[in-house]
This record gives sequence, C-alpha cells and structure tokens, in this order.
Amino acid sequence: MTTFLEERSRGLNSFCVRLRSGLLLVVERNEMNGLLHMHAPAVKKLLGWKIGDDEEKWAERAIEALVKKLKKKKSACGSLEDLEFALANPGIPSRCVTIPKSLDGRLQVSHKKGLPHVIYCRVWRWPDVVSHQELRAIPECSFPYETSSKTQHICINPYHYQRVQRLTQSPFLPSYAASSPQSIPSPHASGAWASSSVSRATSCASSPSPSLFSEDGDAAPSTKNCSIISPNCWATISYYELNTRVGELFKLNNRCVTVDGYTDPSNCDHRICLGQITNVNRNSTIENTRKHIGRGLRLELMDNNNVFVVNLSDAPIFIQSRNANIAINQAPTKVCRVPPQHTMCVFDFNLFYQMLDRTQNGELSELHDLNKMCFIRISFVKGWGDDYPRQDVTSTPCWLELRLHVPLAWIDQTLPQARMPENEPTSVS
Repeated sequence: MTTFLEERSRGLNSFCVRLRSGLLLVVERNEMNGLLHMHAPAVKKLLGWKIGDDEEKWAERAIEALVKKLKKKKSACGSLEDLEFALANPGIPSRCVTIPKSLDGRLQVSHKKGLPHVIYCRVWRWPDVVSHQELRAIPECSFPYETSSKTQHICINPYHYQRVQRLTQSPFLPSYAASSPQSIPSPHASGAWASSSVSRATSCASSPSPSLFSEDGDAAPSTKNCSIISPNCWATISYYELNTRVGELFKLNNRCVTVDGYTDPSNCDHRICLGQITNVNRNSTIENTRKHIGRGLRLELMDNNNVFVVNLSDAPIFIQSRNANIAINQAPTKVCRVPPQHTMCVFDFNLFYQMLDRTQNGELSELHDLNKMCFIRISFVKGWGDDYPRQDVTSTPCWLELRLHVPLAWIDQTLPQARMPENEPTSVS
C-alpha cells in the first residue's frame, strides 16, 4: 500500500512539473508575441520606406531585428528616431545609426547572413546591391564598414553609404554580340552587353570569333581606333581534378550561370552540372570533395562587364584573381577564401582597361602580365597557396579555370602596337 502511494505521489509531481514547464512555455511565447506587438508600429513605419517589391517578408524580418537592437542598445550613437529622420529626409545630413558588431561581422535574417550595412542599403536604397564592394561610406560617417574592425559598432544608416559607380556610360565597354558586328559606343552613348540565346554547345570556340567592333564616336585613345575581335561567348570554363582536365570546355553565353555538383541532364545554357562528369582515375579525396560542391557557385556578368562569383554551397570556395588582388592591394597570386553565401567581384573591367591603357606602346611582357589577369581559378572546399598545405592549384581535388574572352580580345588588339623586348622571345620564353 505504501509503495502504491509513493508511486502515485511521484506521478503527481511529474505531472506538476510537466504542467509547470508547459505554462512557462506559454508565458514565454506570450512575452515574445507581446514584444513583437510592441515593435509593430515602428516596423510598419520603417517598412513604408522600403524600396522595391521583392522579398517583402525578408525585409520585414530584417527591420524587426534592427528595431529590437536599436531599442535595447545602451552605447554608441544614433536611435530609432535618427533612422526615421534619415529615411524621411534623404537630402539632409543625418547622424550615424549604429548597431553592435557580431563576432564575424554579419547579421542573420531568415537563415541568411550578410553584412548589416549591405542588408539595410538593400532594404531602403538599392534592392539590387550584391556585395559590400559596391558600397563606400561617405566622409561624414563615423562608424563606416571600412573601419568597423577598429570599433565594436557599425553604422547602418543607408544614407551614409554611396554606391560605387557602375560604368554604364563608357567609351570602352563593348556591347555583346552573338554573331553580327557591333559598335563601341562613344563617350556619350551607353554601352552594355545584350543577352544572347545562342547555344552553349555550338556558339563559340575557345578563341574569339571574327566579328568586329568599330569606332563610330569622336577621337579617343589609340586602343579604340582599331577594330576589335568580339567573342561569341563572354567566357569559357574548364573543370579539373588535380592536374587533369575532365569533361568538355564549357562556353558561357548566359549572363548568369550556375556551376553545381548535381546531375541535371537538361543541357541548359545557364547551368553546368559537374555531378554528371565521370573520371575513371578519380580517387577517394576527389569523391569526398565532389560531395561537398552541392549548390556550387553562380557566375554573374554585370552591365559594366564586371564579373561576380556567388558561393551558393555550404562549404567555402577559394579564388585566385589577379585583378581582384590588385584592386584590394594584395599580392597578385593571393588566394581569397569566400565563405558560403558570400559574393566576390573577381574581375573589375574598369581597372583592367586603365592598366591596358597605360601599356600603350609598352613591351610585350606588360601585356603578358595583363593576359594572366584574364584567367581566374576557383577551387571547391580546399584552398592552396602560402596559407594552406597545398601550394599549387593542381594539388586541389576539384577546381575550375575561368577564361574571360572580352579582355583577352582587347589584349589581342593591342599586341601589334607593343614593342619587342631587347632579348628576342623564343617558343619557350
């Protein structure tokens, strides 16, 4: 009898504990709902200044996260009212509005991580902004992203950042042509790459096609007075496993191309599936690496001929781009680690053209250095170089070589004007 009563007592106590935990859960949920309700008017007001119609839910959650941070912060500068003033009066100088910086500098919104100032510039000013490389703080900003490593706060006032100019009006940005000749626009005409629907499999060879660009504007630098070869595709991709090229040479006509590890056999021109490529000499290291390619990466050709790479996978990718390294004052052969869901500008056409213009009537060696800039190497999962055990890209299990045809065509056009070096080159020099 005593044993029965003790078990009954323990059962009642257990029930009470479960009931108490359930009540606590309900209380916590009510508190959370109350908190969201408390922030709702401010969120709704800030949402009214949102630019663009896309990603409404994402923008709302980003604003909710910001309002919560601004209402509970105790230091730095700027307030919710300062942010509202900045958004309501874009032409009037406004204060910095800061939030605490996280350990990795990023803010998570709906399972996506990004830099805070990029997120809120995307919400309230430029919905198409892709990377922090497209933004620059104004001189009046006291807590810009560029110096955020020295402080514990970062300014997210969207009017404390300006968009890096995109070269949509330039005398040296050729228009993309699938087959017919086009013209290099004059300094007062817009120049952009038109989309092409030519099949990837048949549209181009690895060398440029014989279609021409001709100058039809006023007097310009010497590189623009000659006809220039226009490739039928803007880039080609080679896939390697260690030091062996595997599979065909992929030609890129679409402005946005995804390279993933899946096996879709549809053969569309906006997707390359590495999963369907076979290799009888593939070892276990390569097999394991290929399993981590997943969603892979996306290559984007912008209107100004800049090229971006977006890491879509759950593993880092490693990129060697001489052009990008020069832009950020790094050694030319530096390998950059790009974390998942991050973007990198791997080719700045304006920088390339400025360097090409400076080599006018220069030596062939200078053009040879520019030629290297047109080849970009990307490794999945494994890095190489001075910071990694693997010293050369050919030691990485899976990697890509991206060859950019447009800048190569500009170099080819400049070759006749180059001076021969004092020591005459040979076939092995």
